[in-house]
Amino acid sequence: MSRKLHLFVFLLIFCGIFNNSYSQFLPSFAFAGGVTAGWHFNPVKNLNIELKNAGFPEFSENGFLTLGGGGFIDLPMKDNFLRIGGFGNGFTSKISKHVNDSLTKDANYSLGQGGISVEYVFPVSKLFDISFGTQFSTGTLKLELYQYGKDFGNYSSIFGELQNNSSTENISRTFKSRFYTIQPMAGVGIMLRKFMYLKIDCGYQIGVQNKWRVDNDVEVKDFPKGIEAKGLFVNVGLNFGLFIRD
Repeated sequence: MSRKLHLFVFLLIFCGIFNNSYSQFLPSFAFAGGVTAGWHFNPVKNLNIELKNAGFPEFSENGFLTLGGGGFIDLPMKDNFLRIGGFGNGFTSKISKHVNDSLTKDANYSLGQGGISVEYVFPVSKLFDISFGTQFSTGTLKLELYQYGKDFGNYSSIFGELQNNSSTENISRTFKSRFYTIQPMAGVGIMLRKFMYLKIDCGYQIGVQNKWRVDNDVEVKDFPKGIEAKGLFVNVGLNFGLFIRD
């Protein structure tokens, strides 16, 4: 009988400690992930100068639509949160120009990146919060250039050009450069539902970039400057998950 009484008392104490811990920690917790869409004002002025000189079409200087996704976890820090997350996003833009009836020039410009984020989140109310933090990423900036005649696409013609070592109007080049960036940013979060969280971020991407390489990883020593993975960005993310707040 004494053992049962001791066990009962122990269970009461354990439940009291558990409930107290639950009320202290779980209300300050979140774990979620979702999709993002945004706009990256990547500078292309220097790139367009080079494209124009080579007879290619030019990219818009108004920025590029980015798509991606990510996730995060919120850890309690007294009245605020430390948010640690991961993300990936990028853009691709394709333009084409018919030089004449027999020649076409295309250009594809793309950026893809992934990394981690660290933010401090300050709740304004149960529905709104503001955040300040930084993203760290690495990725690849790529430029593809194509020039081809109206009959391009015939198997025998393509391999015939390679076999005969003859000159051709059909040319393609793929340039790539790896970059490493830091992206200071500020954001606003809105709880749309208990499981749905909308986040709007604005920041600026800066960093360093490796040398450009072309086709079969051949280094381009005199690649024009100013074609870089940087610029202002705005992202909107819709996240779904577990959100427990005081």
